[in-house]
Amino acid sequence: MVHRPVRIRIVNELGNAQTLPDGPDQFEVLPGGQDAVFLGLGPDPAATAVLFARFPSAAFIECPALAEQIEGWADAVPAGFVPLAPEAFTPERAAAATIIRYRPVLKAFPSFFAPLAARAALAKARVAPHRAHGGRRTVWLPTAESDLMTREVALAFESRGFRVVMVEREGLERSPGTELPRLLAQGTPDLFLSVNFRGLEPFGLGFSLLREAGVRVAVWLVDNPCNLLTGVKSGYWRQARLFVTDHSFIGPLVGAGARWVTHLPLATSPELFAEPGPVPDCAHGLADRLVFVGRSAFPHKERFFAGLTPDPALLAEAEAMLDHGQRPDHHWWRERVPAPLWPGNEVRRAGAGAEAAGYFWRTRCLAEAGPQAVIFGDEGWRDAPSVTAELRPPLDYYAALPAVYRAAGASLNVTGMQLPAGLTQRHFDVWCAGGLLLTDANPGLSIFPAELTGPITFAGPKDIEPLFASLRADPATPALRRAWRDLILREHTYAHRVDTMVTTLGL
Repeated sequence: MVHRPVRIRIVNELGNAQTLPDGPDQFEVLPGGQDAVFLGLGPDPAATAVLFARFPSAAFIECPALAEQIEGWADAVPAGFVPLAPEAFTPERAAAATIIRYRPVLKAFPSFFAPLAARAALAKARVAPHRAHGGRRTVWLPTAESDLMTREVALAFESRGFRVVMVEREGLERSPGTELPRLLAQGTPDLFLSVNFRGLEPFGLGFSLLREAGVRVAVWLVDNPCNLLTGVKSGYWRQARLFVTDHSFIGPLVGAGARWVTHLPLATSPELFAEPGPVPDCAHGLADRLVFVGRSAFPHKERFFAGLTPDPALLAEAEAMLDHGQRPDHHWWRERVPAPLWPGNEVRRAGAGAEAAGYFWRTRCLAEAGPQAVIFGDEGWRDAPSVTAELRPPLDYYAALPAVYRAAGASLNVTGMQLPAGLTQRHFDVWCAGGLLLTDANPGLSIFPAELTGPITFAGPKDIEPLFASLRADPATPALRRAWRDLILREHTYAHRVDTMVTTLGL
């Protein structure tokens, strides 16, 4: 019979049980001189010393929360090993010493070990101090081919004189300990801007590497922060500069420990939307039609909310609220399905309820839009109850959408329940393209003048068709459309958002 080794289990930083494996493959050696520094001695310090017998004496840094949980751990530390205070692990010592890092503790206690691992990696990579590039400030934007907003944000930074570097985010998320030091050795940016934590791996090593290199790190949370934080496994996010598109999350984030949160709504990109190209073949005949562009569900929704079914009684209550013009949004669900904002996944229960309520709201609005409405979206809309609108294929966001917005009689916006006071891209892009928008009432509209939002806002689904007919017949509508476009271009482009970001970050 083969006996499996008995492995020590501890409770990690997030309060979860975690096994600590041992053996030589659990250690990473960063070569240096005769001075040896261990970043974590593992579950059995005596066994670790045997593995690295060539270092009869060494310094070590250990997380107290780990050592205190393992019976006899302190007694197993060899006589020649001396503890080193984290602040004594200077860049100079890290550069000169041989560093032996016990890998598993980065995931067990990332807040303690990520800054130390970052210091070691950057010291070995010989990362140079920050330097300007021809007098221009530099921003790194981590991205992947399918990511939205990257083009808009890049164009906005370039319009403000920044040098923009697109960084492939998959490598940063998979292997930050090797990829980031390699990139930083070539030059450090003024700002690393992540959208929804893209380019930052869950345990905070990438964040720590950037901070150690003197780079400002900002995260723009354009989706529900509660849902996004379920993928973060370290408290590093509390140290990051956070921007939120929905101001109603500032209080909850600060209450959960965030030190810096600023409201930064979505916007539009005139370079991409102000001069629409030709209408695609699938989008002709829209001049008298109400158009909705959007998915029936966000990508991988079933996987994200796997196993989570909203309470039927709460769903029924939410539906009744919709009938009375009320919004059972994410905050409403969190009050009834309490869960800590972070850490853990329990808050997804509130998100699942908000998503279900949002789907009810969208389908009711689209059902009342009638058979003359046109939906550009996925096949999932065919199963939506009572929706009789004509379904056409999804549109290319950049190539076709601006032309459709301009050609349509009007575009319909239905705001979901995940962002209680958040706006959508439609609130900006439709006007920029020269279109006309109809939108449901949403607290986020308060950033616009009431005299402009009033004529285009509907309270309930049954108001949609009468409002559309009224706007089409009103001789003042062309002037309203121009006033909206002037406002958006004057105050609500991504270049304006970059201005806010640069000012608040001290750049």
